[in-house]
Amino acid sequence: MYLEKIGESLKQLINDVRELRVSGDLADILSCLQKMAANPDDIIKALPEFDDDEVLLYVDDDITVYRIATTTGIKYPPHEHGMIAISAIYKGTETHVFYDRDGENVVERSKVRFCSPAIVDMEPSAVHAICNEDDEPNESLHFYFGDLETQRRTLWDQNGKNPQQYIHEDYLSFSRPFD
Repeated sequence: MYLEKIGESLKQLINDVRELRVSGDLADILSCLQKMAANPDDIIKALPEFDDDEVLLYVDDDITVYRIATTTGIKYPPHEHGMIAISAIYKGTETHVFYDRDGENVVERSKVRFCSPAIVDMEPSAVHAICNEDDEPNESLHFYFGDLETQRRTLWDQNGKNPQQYIHEDYLSFSRPFD
């Protein structure tokens, strides 16, 4: 179900990814999103102006799509999605901090800066945090292979401790300026 009024080129992209998702062809999905990220003009035109960093565009049982413009200078807390997640970055950069599980807590494993056009694909068990180290917000489409809005998932504080059920307000309140 579309939750925002978007243009036909973005609807077509979402439909293409949905169809590829049903066929189970992850390589074709990544290729499709890489092409979009490298040539995003039609997608950018298909998006209305948004005041929020994160806007839910589409959700059903098989796929959830967000448009995300990561705020600069903020590190969001470690979290999981519990499903395949793909970030298609078409403007700016997005830095991902990846974590390993250590009992109930998580510990930082690596930090990778992705420059547009870039695709970041994560397995259901991945735990990560994001930040934008640039002077301007980035822009990306995030695809989740399931209904992210009803998915039970975990959020940790900035130190990788105190695991709790993901609640978006807590995610925002745990965010901090990065060093």
